[in-house]
Amino acid sequence: MLRKLKLGTKFTLLLTLVFLGGICLSGMILASAMQHLAEEDVSTKAEILVQTMNSVRNYTDNSIDPLLANQLLTAPAFIPETVPGYAARQVFEQFRTHPEYKSFLYKEATLNPTNPRDQADNFEINLVEQFRQQPQTTKLSGYRPIYGETLFYIAQPLKVTQQNCLMCHGQPASAPKSMIQTYGTQGGFGWKLNEIVAAQTIYVPADEVFMRVRHTLTLVMSIVVAVFALGVWLINRFLKGTVIQPLKQLTAIAQKVGAGTITVEQVEGFDSPEIIKVAQRADEPGQLARTFQYMAHEVAAREQNLTQVVKLRTAELAASIKEAETARAKAEAANKTKSLFLSNMSHELRTPLNVMSGFVQLMMRSGSLNSQQQNYLDTIRRSGEHLLTLINDVLEMSKIEAGRTTLNETNFNLAALLDWLQQVFQFKAQSKNIELIFALAANLPQYIYTDESKLRQILVNLLGNAIKFTPKGKVTLRVSVVNQEPLTLNFAVEDTGLGISPAELENLFEPFVQSESGRKSQEGTGLGLAISRSFVQLMGGDITVSSQVGVGSIFKFTIQTHAVVTAQIEIPTPSQQVMELIAGQPTYRILVAEDKPENRQLLIELLTPVGFEVRCATNGQEAINLWQSWQPHLIWMDMRMPVLNGYEATKQIKASGNPATIVIALSGSAFEEDRQTALSTGCDDFVRKPFRTEEVFAKMALYLGVRYLYAAESISSANNHRLTPQDLAVMPAAWIAQLRDCATKVQSQQILQLINQIPVSHTHLANGLTQLVNNFDFEKILELTI
Repeated sequence: MLRKLKLGTKFTLLLTLVFLGGICLSGMILASAMQHLAEEDVSTKAEILVQTMNSVRNYTDNSIDPLLANQLLTAPAFIPETVPGYAARQVFEQFRTHPEYKSFLYKEATLNPTNPRDQADNFEINLVEQFRQQPQTTKLSGYRPIYGETLFYIAQPLKVTQQNCLMCHGQPASAPKSMIQTYGTQGGFGWKLNEIVAAQTIYVPADEVFMRVRHTLTLVMSIVVAVFALGVWLINRFLKGTVIQPLKQLTAIAQKVGAGTITVEQVEGFDSPEIIKVAQRADEPGQLARTFQYMAHEVAAREQNLTQVVKLRTAELAASIKEAETARAKAEAANKTKSLFLSNMSHELRTPLNVMSGFVQLMMRSGSLNSQQQNYLDTIRRSGEHLLTLINDVLEMSKIEAGRTTLNETNFNLAALLDWLQQVFQFKAQSKNIELIFALAANLPQYIYTDESKLRQILVNLLGNAIKFTPKGKVTLRVSVVNQEPLTLNFAVEDTGLGISPAELENLFEPFVQSESGRKSQEGTGLGLAISRSFVQLMGGDITVSSQVGVGSIFKFTIQTHAVVTAQIEIPTPSQQVMELIAGQPTYRILVAEDKPENRQLLIELLTPVGFEVRCATNGQEAINLWQSWQPHLIWMDMRMPVLNGYEATKQIKASGNPATIVIALSGSAFEEDRQTALSTGCDDFVRKPFRTEEVFAKMALYLGVRYLYAAESISSANNHRLTPQDLAVMPAAWIAQLRDCATKVQSQQILQLINQIPVSHTHLANGLTQLVNNFDFEKILELTI
């Protein structure tokens, strides 16, 4: 609220507060001083009274008592005039006839008095005790409440100083008989010389003291209030005339200036007679006025210059914005072109791979191939998978650069993934005589929720590099829990390999960058570490490396995830070869919409022998026509076709309102957004090319409820399990030694070449060894060669 008040009001309020504070402080100080003066005045009068009473007492002791001593002994009645205390009280009563002493009271408060009226009360007993305990104390004063009022008291010690006092107050035997007859023997005896026996006390009502203070204080405070009020009024007038009024004038002009663009009239306002008069002063308001005048002229000049500069800069900014818009439009166009190129490249590269992989799988389903043909097909399959890996790396790197990489998080078995990695790399490590160690923390969760595929690719890259560049020693994978909430896992791949120089570490995670060791090996694309780092960052962590040439390297990364319960995990069923449909099922009509003849042929050759009725369409319009006339149960829809693409065809089919036909998208795209686009247009599922035959059959079983008859274990597979070392006895010892050496080094191609040397008459041996190689069961081969 104070912030809203004007400066003049604040000054007035401040001065008022100072005035009230001064009055209160002055009142308290004056009241205290006046009370002290009043007490001093009463004390002085009391001192006069006490001195007078003591003089009377001394006169009585020295003059009256000796004069009447004989008479006191013989008189039948006690003579009170011989008692100093009686004489003192009589004189005190005379003083009380004067108005100044009318309210005064006098008492010789005695611990053991002769006259009961002099008996000290508890308060007075304490006074006597203080005098006795502190002989140097000659006076005590203060206030005491009694009978509902407050009295101001002044007390002095009363000591036995005359020997003749003991005649009456020593022993009863020596006391005058008339005194004994008057007061008895109960009190007033046993006094001793120089003993303090009483407190000579004068009381004055406190109201009388305070009345004097109030009277004086009222007079003085009236004068002080008048002086303070006059001072405040003068100061307020002075401040308003010298400070407040000039500031108001300057503020009014400044507000006009601040309301908009400064004008010539507003500048002239600072040169008005009132402002000039203030500016001529030598004090602070004069300095402030001169400063305002200077600022006004300076601001006017700068605003004029600023207006010109703003116009110039506005024109330049407009040109810059136009250039930026043009550059942004070009960048967006280039990004769209790049995205389109990547999508086309993905489709064009993966589509022929789909044909290759598909027909290889079809041929491998045939049981009429000999071992050599199986080897050829296996070589083609492995080469296709390697080519697909290289293509995926390049496309993945392109997606990363375009910012299109996303996480596909699922619940999966982390322990199973680590076990699979150990099995995959164990033989390769043994072939190089290096030790592969998996050091897993005891509190590592078995199941987690994250992108399994990306985590697998990261670990495969790091472990593969570690084993590749470690000629001897060991490779260790350490997995530990860093935090429980959120669950943070730390992975570290350590090796005792060749190491990386400091100069190479800086750019090690850049795309297409390889270390010197990697370039010498002539393997890989230089994308593995770049992709791994992007995946780790996408999963909420980061990857680091420390290395020393000749000692080894350590790659570490963390990911954020959370543990899941076992019930949330889908346990995958082992793949089996589908032979035919179980009898008793309806005839399922399957429509294949694919513009590439080889892709159509692949699906026809895959589905027809099993028992499906298959028809084909070469574009989206044909697919719609066949769907209307034939009503297929399921459509395998390629997304890129002439005339009408798969997206539009799916939309029209799903919009018909008839019982929905299952539509599964087939696409050569590796991008997740293409999958989302297909699902958003109405596709029930999405399968990427090249696909696995097991995946095709599984999708149809999922959506149609198809039941298959699976092939029993083949004869060759059965023979594999029954192979014994005696089966190898048909081959020369040198051949068996070569087989053992190749199995130790995990050299599958060399083993397949040796299998080709087996005579045709021992086909079961060739098929059994081929199956072991395909299953990477090199330990079984080693057992057979013992």
